[in-house]
Amino acid sequence: MGTPRGLDSSGTLERGLAVLEHVGKNQEISTNAIARQLGLSRSAAYRIVGTLKNLEYLEADRATGRVRLGTRLVELGARAMAATDLHRCAPRYLASLAERSGETTYLAVPDNDTMVYVATERSANAVTLACRLGTRRPQHATSLGKAWLAALPEQDRLERIRRMKLDSLTLKTIIDPARLLDDLARTSRRGWAVDEVENEPDVGCVAAAVRDHTGRPIAAISVAGPAGRVLRRTDELGATVAGTAAALSLRLGYVRAQRG
Repeated sequence: MGTPRGLDSSGTLERGLAVLEHVGKNQEISTNAIARQLGLSRSAAYRIVGTLKNLEYLEADRATGRVRLGTRLVELGARAMAATDLHRCAPRYLASLAERSGETTYLAVPDNDTMVYVATERSANAVTLACRLGTRRPQHATSLGKAWLAALPEQDRLERIRRMKLDSLTLKTIIDPARLLDDLARTSRRGWAVDEVENEPDVGCVAAAVRDHTGRPIAAISVAGPAGRVLRRTDELGATVAGTAAALSLRLGYVRAQRG
């Protein structure tokens, strides 16, 4: 990308992104040099750099005052890479899990208080389920959501449950915050969650969280099928889905659990 022309008259977002790209290209650079090389006024350059520093997208060297990309931008980049790796790697893990379980498997990612279904695989014997890709389901009523919530730090989990609206989807949906927190604590201890007909009538699921290289839960995978078939195998399927989630997490760079 060449040096922008007339950038000083561009919108704030465009100028901020141009500054970030320029800093990334130069690794470390002074604010005066940014202004000169991008054709910005000094006041505009200092204002933009100051805002980006406050937001931790840029940081300044204490000795030279030159700026470089900050921790927040690096973190966002790592998340983008992890998400890309997740979508590329997950299908083979889901396929293996579907073959071993004989049911339908799902990958879902969090979005506010829901889980969004982004990938699925079916075994030859699996029953067709109503959930399609792109579907959103409440976190509190799904094994996918409960697995993800249980993998959060305890305080984050507590704060989320306190503010969530716990709507009832079936007669089995947990809508009491204290009961849900107890369920999440059990899930955290054993490593996998159970949906006992809490999201859809006659459907049971087990799920486990997928973590990125930092240990942060970024998704969950599940085995789903007819309740009578899945729920009598929860211990077996729970261990299987947890092992698959751990293997996928390892592929994404999460190694803490393997260090013991």
